[in-house]
Amino acid sequence: MEGHQSWRCNKETMNLDGETNLKIKQALEVTLDLNEDIKFREVRQTIKCEDPNANLYSFVGSMEWKGQQYPLSPLQLLLRDSKLRNTDYIYGAVIFTGHDTKVMQNATDPPSKRSKIEKKMDKIIYILMSSLLMIALLGSFFFGIWTKEDLRDGKLKRWYLRPDASTIFYDPKRAAVASFFHLLTALMLYSYFIPISLYISIEMVKLLQALFINQDIEMYHEESDKPTHARTSNLNEELGMVDTILSDKTGTLTCNMMEFIKCSIAGTAYGQGVTEVERAMAMRKGARLDDDIENGGHKDNKIDDSPHVKGFNFKDPRIMDGNWIHEPNRDMIRDFFRLLAICHTCIAETDENGKVSYEAESPDEAAFVIAARELGFEFYKRSPSTIIVREWDPSQNVVEKRKYELLNILEFSSSRKRMSVIVKEPEGRILLLSKGADSVMFRRLAPNGRKIEEATRRHINEYSDSGLRTLVLAYRVLDDKEYKEFNEKLNAAKTSVSADRDEKIEQAADSIETDLILLGATAVEDKLQKGVPECIDKLAQAGIKIWVLTGDKMETAINIGFACSLLRQGMTQIIITLEQSDIIAMEKTGDKFAIAKASKQRVMDQIEVGIKQIPPSTKVSTESFALIIDGKSLTYALEDDVKLKFLDLAIKCASVICCRSSPKQKALVTRLVKQVTHKVTLAIGDGANDVGMLQEADIGVGISGAEGMQAVMASDVAVAQFRFLERLLLVHGHWCYRRISVMICYFFYKNVTFGVTIFLYEAFASFSGKPAYNDWFLSLYNVFFTSLPVIALGVFDQDVSARLCIQYPQLYQEGVQNVLFSWRRIIGWMLNGVMNAVLIFFFCITAFEDQAFRQDGQVAGLDALGVVMYTCIVWVVNCQMALSVNYFTIIQHIFIWGSITFWYLFLLVYGAINPRFSTTAYMVFIEQLAPALSFWLVTLFVVMATLVPYFSYAAIQIRFFPMFHNKIQWKRYLGKAEDPEVARQLSSRHRTSSQQRMVGISARRDGKAMQITMETELEVRE
Repeated sequence: MEGHQSWRCNKETMNLDGETNLKIKQALEVTLDLNEDIKFREVRQTIKCEDPNANLYSFVGSMEWKGQQYPLSPLQLLLRDSKLRNTDYIYGAVIFTGHDTKVMQNATDPPSKRSKIEKKMDKIIYILMSSLLMIALLGSFFFGIWTKEDLRDGKLKRWYLRPDASTIFYDPKRAAVASFFHLLTALMLYSYFIPISLYISIEMVKLLQALFINQDIEMYHEESDKPTHARTSNLNEELGMVDTILSDKTGTLTCNMMEFIKCSIAGTAYGQGVTEVERAMAMRKGARLDDDIENGGHKDNKIDDSPHVKGFNFKDPRIMDGNWIHEPNRDMIRDFFRLLAICHTCIAETDENGKVSYEAESPDEAAFVIAARELGFEFYKRSPSTIIVREWDPSQNVVEKRKYELLNILEFSSSRKRMSVIVKEPEGRILLLSKGADSVMFRRLAPNGRKIEEATRRHINEYSDSGLRTLVLAYRVLDDKEYKEFNEKLNAAKTSVSADRDEKIEQAADSIETDLILLGATAVEDKLQKGVPECIDKLAQAGIKIWVLTGDKMETAINIGFACSLLRQGMTQIIITLEQSDIIAMEKTGDKFAIAKASKQRVMDQIEVGIKQIPPSTKVSTESFALIIDGKSLTYALEDDVKLKFLDLAIKCASVICCRSSPKQKALVTRLVKQVTHKVTLAIGDGANDVGMLQEADIGVGISGAEGMQAVMASDVAVAQFRFLERLLLVHGHWCYRRISVMICYFFYKNVTFGVTIFLYEAFASFSGKPAYNDWFLSLYNVFFTSLPVIALGVFDQDVSARLCIQYPQLYQEGVQNVLFSWRRIIGWMLNGVMNAVLIFFFCITAFEDQAFRQDGQVAGLDALGVVMYTCIVWVVNCQMALSVNYFTIIQHIFIWGSITFWYLFLLVYGAINPRFSTTAYMVFIEQLAPALSFWLVTLFVVMATLVPYFSYAAIQIRFFPMFHNKIQWKRYLGKAEDPEVARQLSSRHRTSSQQRMVGISARRDGKAMQITMETELEVRE
């Protein structure tokens, strides 16, 4: 390969695993001389490799070259959709193409999405259609019987239908045929049971809701000039029903930017910066935490005007500006930063102005070399055999170039958890410089290198509590003989072609990485996006479960879990991994069947152990659990006979983190949660590797960040920052769910009310097929007289304000539990409609059937009765709407009272038209009803009597059985809703034991308070 170095190239895997940092790929040493086109003329190679699969992080193969077999690993594999960086060109062989490539193996077909409320609405329509058919059949059956009996022994029973001289529709001799034709008439007449206009109204409402979401200034990101964008309006109400959020990490929770913020050197803690986790904790406690008040009271009162350096957020006057030379441990400080400047695989690039920038495999490596540069130890240049560092000597104020001979690089791996380099100083000393996780580094220290171990451990624990990622730094001096023996052993292992080649290399590295002298520890902050901990805290308080699915290593994922408060001290971690010695040893045998069988059994065993750790739901426990699983284990956990147990364990845990997850695994986990729990899932990510997950979830939210627009293009909603999810769900989601639910229930209510009066009149008129209302009255009911108020409700109604939605996040559970669109509530609205129709019909019939209603003694005819009933219906359904509205706007007033007014205006105008067009409505209102006092009195009485039952039910329910939003509304009426103490008490009373906070800043604060209380009680007892 030809690039910055002749045997290495850099690649970016943003489209595969979401990471923007560069990764190194390198050629086999035996092929290094193949660097020109002409040298490939005589090349004859045979490559044998595994079958196509979706695993991005493993590759097994071998290359036959000049009669020798050389093993191939992921280090030699360049995947499709990765991008070359800092590389002019490469030579390679294509092994997979098309659908055999790993990125295509991870691809999923985009599904069609509909909300659960829409699907349920379809079922209600089917029920109404079945009811329509049933009552039509019932009416036709009775009509057939009565028609057959209309003409018996020459006597006419229903004389007004003229059965003696009738057409086929009322012919007693052909009653069965008449009954069939009546069935067709009834199906058309009762079609008003089915709210056809509901679908149109819902689409209008959802479109307007989406516009409000798009225009919300609170979800606008000024830095990137990107507003929130609802790319589809089909799923608005689902935003208020989310049970589980499945989130990517890199670029979603974090900015994918590490910052060097603190360090411990020679047992002394340096760095006065405040992490976002510390700041959020302090804000929750109501305390003020200044950046300059940290670490033993050291305080810098100077105004820091220096520009911010990306990756460097370190503040401490004891070390900065060359002041470290005055510290008592200055030699260790110098060695500490020299190690940071040398022990890495970064590439330095110098621009035309002489400014040095770095390309690193990981953001934390870049943060280390940047920190060393800012403190006077600048990594300047590297070659395959040398590293040049420019050091600033504060005592003489000169910059010295130091050239180190690079002898060996012992690279980082997830099993080693450390990285080392062996260099020769200009003075001739050979040094082993090492950095790694504290779990492996402390046990490799020499007896004389542990002087500062206790203090360093204490600082590392403090840094971890603050959500920082830590590494331990140590070194040792090697003599020539010792290094020569090691180098021979390492070279022998590298040139070995046996199956245990990697194990021999690791053994060689282990033999030299001992007897280390501890220098200290670093602490870097994986910079969270603004407001992430607070957002997660609010979502957790709302009862939403949060899973993190990331392609990162387990250690990285755990650290970020602590940083964003998904994990906390005291939380029991259930870790499922196959990075175990016996499994690793078995993998080297190459027996795929045995490896798969043993790995699956190990995963099942770990899942069983995890389930046994968690107490049953019947037992009240304050202990919380977190499930952490790696990609290899996830492969077996998602198999058909294991996945239900895995999901059972995951659901019982407060947090779930899936590490090293491929794009396909992310999609499969999302599908598992969605299909088994039958709850609404929301996936959020920002990269192309998240597309499958976004498409699989009920709602896909794409973040328009630094990783391109693939996730946004595949999403249902696009946001600029993760923190906007709080307002999107708790405010807009809750409002949209409530509006759509009430709107649909009301739609069915008003159509049932109207349809039942038609049916009752049909029954009253012996199912003659005569409608109670004029044809235009029937047609315009859902168009002009009742449609606009329900649209206004769907767009503008609010049970509580946006501020209170955020202050009382438990209110969101009304949507998760679907209490506003349950079958009980739907049937209740329909029964209310039936009851209203019955009351309207019988009150109107009773009032006008036998007695005169005008001064000249005239009784009401069918035309007048139909108008009276229709008037009462228009009044009742619109007043019912007024009772259902929580938040009145001028538009709602205009639509509700305007619909009633428009009915009267329509009666005037339509009744004045030529009777050839107005038919039965001709002059009914002007000549018959308007002059009659009884018409106005009956309308007033019927409307009040019909609404009394619902009003009474609502009053009793709010007074004695209030829902959570009723309680908030009452507190708002009393002027106490925004009092934090009232909010805390109301929320704690509403929260059940199964809904106790387990994650988030609040949970961390509560856990710490509980720990202090228990410690105090123990001290008192003692």
